[in-house]
Amino acid sequence: MQTDPGLQPTRDIRVRISRNHGNDPRRLVEYYIEFQRRFAERLRPPPKREEAPEQAAAADRPSPDR
Repeated sequence: MQTDPGLQPTRDIRVRISRNHGNDPRRLVEYYIEFQRRFAERLRPPPKREEAPEQAAAADRPSPDR
């Protein structure tokens, strides 16, 4: 992995947050979900995906193994 000195502060904060939650993935996810709820008005919504009509139709069809 290449190192980018500009990203090091972000990595350090992520390590600290993880340690504060016992390096437990479930607790960490709960923390981030709550963080997202608290600051939802500041977050941008994800961009809307534009699907081609044939992709949308293919998604509605059952797979051959069903």
